[in-house]
Amino acid sequence: MLRALRRLVLVVLLVAMGGAIAGEGPATAPPAAPPKSPPPEGATTAVPATAGAPVPAEEEHGTVLGKNLWQTFRAGGFLMWPILACSVIGVAFIIERAIALREAAIVPRGLGRAVVQAARDGARDEARELCAKRPSGLARVLAAGLAVADRSREEIITAMQEAGEREQWQMDRFNRPLSIVTSVAPLLGLLGTVQGMIMSFDVVARKGAMGDPRQLAAGVATALLTTFAGLTVAIPCYCFYHYYRDKADRMIVQIEDAASHLVDALKGSEGNANPPPQG
Repeated sequence: MLRALRRLVLVVLLVAMGGAIAGEGPATAPPAAPPKSPPPEGATTAVPATAGAPVPAEEEHGTVLGKNLWQTFRAGGFLMWPILACSVIGVAFIIERAIALREAAIVPRGLGRAVVQAARDGARDEARELCAKRPSGLARVLAAGLAVADRSREEIITAMQEAGEREQWQMDRFNRPLSIVTSVAPLLGLLGTVQGMIMSFDVVARKGAMGDPRQLAAGVATALLTTFAGLTVAIPCYCFYHYYRDKADRMIVQIEDAASHLVDALKGSEGNANPPPQG
């Protein structure tokens, strides 16, 4: 799974770099205008009606938002590339979490009930076989308790607690990259915005662009592109991070419930009157 994620990230980055190289190719020069013939002698040259009119901002400076997504991406500056890398990493781990945190892979339906019932009936070998046939986080925790079933109640609980801590670490391990992307992407966007604002005011200081607000507005708009991109990446990652974290916590509670019933089934207590777990 980890190798496949690495390959996916590498392929996406290579495609992005290829698009950057292709987008920076030389532009085709426009065809040359035919030479104008000189006016006849005595004729007056007509002055266009728009000679003294101001040129629209779109024609003089162009728009910040390009004709396509690639031009808009380039307008944001070089910090758009780290933000793009964050988006690739975020998407990769969102997909990985969706596959790894399936209930069938962590708490298979009916496994806890079957193992606890077999332990109640004294069929410990059958309970171990059930755990071996359906490998999962729940099965590994219950198998840890069954492996020391002949020891004291405290030793069984300790063995399953240690196994449960390992499973919890495995479930939370790849949630951390989503948390990192959630924090880093907006900071990169803010850094790009600060850099763009510095460059915009530098233009004002050097060229006196306060008399032409279009230049200042274009620079500010370009600076804000990185903040927009950073938040666009961070918000979905933030939502998925908390969704997967809550899902992992729910499955950990199910594992703890099944482990508690298994201890009661192996060593007996007042908890024997309770029904087997639903998982």
